[in-house]
Amino acid sequence: MPHWLAFQRIFASSLWYADCGMAPTAVVKGVFMRRLLLAFVVLAGVILSVGPVVAQRATRTTQPKPRVTQTAVQQELQRNAIVREAVRVRLPDGTNLNTAAGGFRRLELFVATVNASSNLGISFFELKRRIVNDGMTLGQAIQDIRPASKYWTEARRAEEDAAATIRTSESVTIAAEKKTR
Repeated sequence: MPHWLAFQRIFASSLWYADCGMAPTAVVKGVFMRRLLLAFVVLAGVILSVGPVVAQRATRTTQPKPRVTQTAVQQELQRNAIVREAVRVRLPDGTNLNTAAGGFRRLELFVATVNASSNLGISFFELKRRIVNDGMTLGQAIQDIRPASKYWTEARRAEEDAAATIRTSESVTIAAEKKTR
């Protein structure tokens, strides 16, 4: 039993309590002050715990999203649907074309790497790692993976196929532009 309730029972039979018709003010003020203090502490705790979350959300939503810049090869693939589809067919299923083209400086080298990978049954990503990260030529990358193969012949064949694919796509694009004029 709270002590203020015991205090109230003691004074309940007294003449003072009966005359006033109310509890002693010390008890009322004490209980009121305790409740007020408890409410203040709870409110302060809520404000202090919610404040950082709200501030974090506000800073998170106001930060600009990082802008992804595409390489020249990725931009060319976006513009050239014929090359894009020719390459997509030769890459493994589920491969993101933009991710695959990332790191290559020339479209011809990217298409030739895809061709060599498809022709020889070599992992495209292994060839790409050796060409982009290790700085090897296509022939050196093929030789590194398959030392017994005719790597220069295979590299030259893949590069010639890539050049033919790009030339074909450019001639089709020029012909389509002439028709629309």
